[in-house]
Amino acid sequence: MGALLEFAIGHGLLPPVLPGYPLVTVGGALAMNIHGKNQFRAGNFGDHVRNIGLYHPHNGEINCGPELNSDLFCLTVGGFGLTGHITSVDIALTPLTGRSLSVERNSVPDLVEAGHLMENLADRSEYTYSWHNLNLRGRRFGSGTVYRENPSDDEISTPGKRSASFSSTKPLPCRLYNRLTVPILCGAYQMKEKFAPRTTGSDLYRAFFPFVGKELYFRLYGKRGFREYQALFPRERWEEACSRIAEAVRHCGSLILLASIKIFRGKPNFLNFSGNGICVALDTPNTPSAVDFFARLDEITVDLGGIANISKDGRLTATTIRAMYGDRHEKFRSALRDYDPERHFQSELRKRLEL
Repeated sequence: MGALLEFAIGHGLLPPVLPGYPLVTVGGALAMNIHGKNQFRAGNFGDHVRNIGLYHPHNGEINCGPELNSDLFCLTVGGFGLTGHITSVDIALTPLTGRSLSVERNSVPDLVEAGHLMENLADRSEYTYSWHNLNLRGRRFGSGTVYRENPSDDEISTPGKRSASFSSTKPLPCRLYNRLTVPILCGAYQMKEKFAPRTTGSDLYRAFFPFVGKELYFRLYGKRGFREYQALFPRERWEEACSRIAEAVRHCGSLILLASIKIFRGKPNFLNFSGNGICVALDTPNTPSAVDFFARLDEITVDLGGIANISKDGRLTATTIRAMYGDRHEKFRSALRDYDPERHFQSELRKRLEL
């Protein structure tokens, strides 16, 4: 996706939906139907795909799109690569409307207010997202910054690393995130953002791929790595979701390195992470307590009518996904087996989710 972005910019164009790191492949972006910081405006990656080339051992080479073999197209977009080898993807790019992005910072007291503010900013923003400190207690839990980004004609060139590689994310031998360091690090970042200029600029590459050059964030999790939970909650249940997430964090004593929310608009489809509501993502060290914490988040998500992002969490089971996605699980499973009854394509995910 990083190569695609640079190619598009060179031709005065822009991919409508981009992930947060440039090494994500185009096929992977399609298979998981990823979203970006502008889901509320641009939808998911698959919304901009016009044709997919597939190879299947039994069915041969097939082309599908919104109008050609549309059932197979819907099954392939967000289909976890289970319909065949993706050989080509035709993407509708959009005109490039600025040479950089203007970034506006807005301080918020908690998660609830962040959601309300982002809803209000959505129609006046090209991209919007947030950062929150969930290591605080009481009224300050979830205080942080909402970012609003729009195209700018300013020419900005940011010095420093501009390339990514898997070796740059090689973990350190031991985890350096703990109960002493996490509150200090999150507090320092929050203070930095609080006193930063209200509006700054960013070159396009760093705006879309903010972790390039900051891979140390991942390395500090150590060899056991980290876990991420991402859930989409209905807007009308957002305040309750925030309250119950706070309770779960306190009960489990979880260390949250990164917490962010986004606004979602769109229609649900099969097991795609899409729909209407407010999305929250949480990063925590991969410890035994994290498993208990995520189990509680599962309960909250199911109770409030939300869904978890399957691509983010290899712990999710078929039972949990059925509870969250309802009959969308069975519809996807049935359609997949009707198309490929011999189940040529297998994966750990397919077995775990009983697809």
